[in-house]
Amino acid sequence: MRISPTPPPADSHGHALAARRRAVFTGRVAELRLLRELMLSERRACFVVWLHGMGGFGKSSLLHRFADEAAAHGRAVRTVDMRVTDATPEAFLAALAAQGPPEEAQLLLIDSGEALGGLEQWLRDEFLPRTPSQLLVVVGSRRPPAAEWRADAQWWQALRRVELRDLDTAEATRLLRKRDVPEAAVPGILRAAHGVPLALALFADARGAEPEAAAWEAAGPEAAGSEAAGSEAAGPEAAGSPGAAWELADSPDLVRELLHLLLRETPTAGRAGALHVLALARATTEDLLRHALEVPPDRAGELCGWLRGQSFVRSTADGLVPHELVREALLADLRWRDPSAYERLFVRLHTHLTEQAAGRTGSRWAYGAGLAHLGRSGRVALPAVDWRGTDRLRSRAARPEDLPEVLAAIGREHGAAARALARQWWDRQPAAFVVTEDGRRGITGVLVAPCLGPAAAGPPEDPVARAALAHTAGRWPLRRTERLLLARWSTGDAVATAGALTTLWATTPGLAVSWTCAAPDRPGLAALLDLYGQQRVAPGGTTADGGGTDGQEPYGEGPLCFVQDWRGLPFDRWAAALRARLLADEPVPGPAPADAAAEAAMPWPEFADAVKHAYRSLQDGRELAGSVLLGTRLVTPDADAAALRRVLTETVVHLRSQPEQRQLGTILEITYLSGPRSQQAAASRAGLSFSTYRRRLSTALTTAAEVLRERERYGPVPR
Repeated sequence: MRISPTPPPADSHGHALAARRRAVFTGRVAELRLLRELMLSERRACFVVWLHGMGGFGKSSLLHRFADEAAAHGRAVRTVDMRVTDATPEAFLAALAAQGPPEEAQLLLIDSGEALGGLEQWLRDEFLPRTPSQLLVVVGSRRPPAAEWRADAQWWQALRRVELRDLDTAEATRLLRKRDVPEAAVPGILRAAHGVPLALALFADARGAEPEAAAWEAAGPEAAGSEAAGSEAAGPEAAGSPGAAWELADSPDLVRELLHLLLRETPTAGRAGALHVLALARATTEDLLRHALEVPPDRAGELCGWLRGQSFVRSTADGLVPHELVREALLADLRWRDPSAYERLFVRLHTHLTEQAAGRTGSRWAYGAGLAHLGRSGRVALPAVDWRGTDRLRSRAARPEDLPEVLAAIGREHGAAARALARQWWDRQPAAFVVTEDGRRGITGVLVAPCLGPAAAGPPEDPVARAALAHTAGRWPLRRTERLLLARWSTGDAVATAGALTTLWATTPGLAVSWTCAAPDRPGLAALLDLYGQQRVAPGGTTADGGGTDGQEPYGEGPLCFVQDWRGLPFDRWAAALRARLLADEPVPGPAPADAAAEAAMPWPEFADAVKHAYRSLQDGRELAGSVLLGTRLVTPDADAAALRRVLTETVVHLRSQPEQRQLGTILEITYLSGPRSQQAAASRAGLSFSTYRRRLSTALTTAAEVLRERERYGPVPR
């Protein structure tokens, strides 16, 4: 049997160490206030306080701090640490008796309550009901109390649950200053520790070691000044810049030590795999574990249940989500120990999410968000994108009751004219509106992405819609069933916007081209679109608010515009290219330029006229040799008139092989391939009146030009 240690003698080093502990203790003001009020109250309904939170949140430090305060008030304090006490009634009672008569105790502190196991029921049903009325019991545990406490009416007021959370930026900064951390190193530690006291202490200690100390301070005094100066009033979201120099992955030994303290166990191979899925995925479900680890459903359910019981895991509507610090530590450890295993897991996750997103299932927004989230594993967009807290965000289609809040968000970020124009889009396509929600704050972001067909022009006062349609018509005209997805405005978190866009790219019926606008003051979204391989195009001089200021400051040069032709690069192939880019983890050399082939291509009217002239010159080799089509990708750079004639002939054969276009192909064959003849003779041979023949010949030439345009862009096999 092991029992908790007795208090040290008054003249021991223990008292000096306790004084130092009290001096550096930081934060937990609300929790201490509650405990103090309960301790000093003569009439209290609550006499059990259950403090719970993940490992490293400072539960033991808080218990020590409260014990010191209780002793200063003359209270008799007893402490039972379950890390060194067997989980049996006999061991528990012996630990109490070793510290003095149990009946004299006024405060009982139970540390490491997660190790109580079956002893928790004994405490609830037998021990606590028999304790003296003056006793206040405080339990510190990684897990909340069992459901039986909440189900039993006698404990509804007698038990108080208190969940410990991360330290805010001001508290974390004060803690580091008490540890004598130089100001230049504070921002990097704040960002890396995510408000976890244990991590703050470990990182502060590691900062003083060589050669790591220089890396901590690599951000320089300018970064320290910008971050730390306002830290007293800043919230958690201000905890260091996204581009801080030091990363957790730079210190593998520190990562190992941190994980050992946070997990308190060495997981089996299966559980380690589940932890790695948890760390890499935005939200983890049984289905995701089954596909990522290639295990049967019952094993996936077992692993999911184990993950759910960990103190650093919380359940959300989309699945299980780890604490940010644990996520980063697990990923850093895996990538350092076994890069090949990391790549295999990444590929399986990305492939599965791609298939599910393209399958247009009921969880399509979650799958799109999951794909976007995997981008955080690379360093490409890290300087511009802050991924913290993005796993809390959920997208959904906007509802009628969301309209006032949606329009207000657009007005705040894009101006009054944009708000008015967005209202017109709502009246035309309410399904084009997507909102992002945070469970804590409600709607935090908006995406307006209407679909346009080849004949649509949108509200006539929307210059961006007109520019997108004109740009598309001049380079890759839309067919009757094809659509252009115009992501007109977005607000809120860039990662959430990217997730919603990914979902729309995967699920929009007939999607041919996407045109995405990013405000110049949203570098995070632009960085992600560059990472996604979207092509930048000139916005045509339009302003982001629709062209009018209406008292609002326009963006001047207009929004940044990104275009993607999905006919040449379907979603699954695009996702595969992105997957390779993320695994390469190399910086993008610069903003992706407009697609060279598209920009170099002739405008559509000129191309169509060139096709008509080429067919008319088909029997004249010298005139065909001067065709501008020889300078396009329809033929190789060294091709001659004979090669162009083969391409034109193959197009006629292709049209004749299509039932719905057979007559058009026949008209071209009769007119241009069967030898020179007049149009009157061709009309007679086709069995058509001359006027009908002329109309259908014009349609046939236009259709042939469309097929040749696709061949120029997508390869030699007509689609």
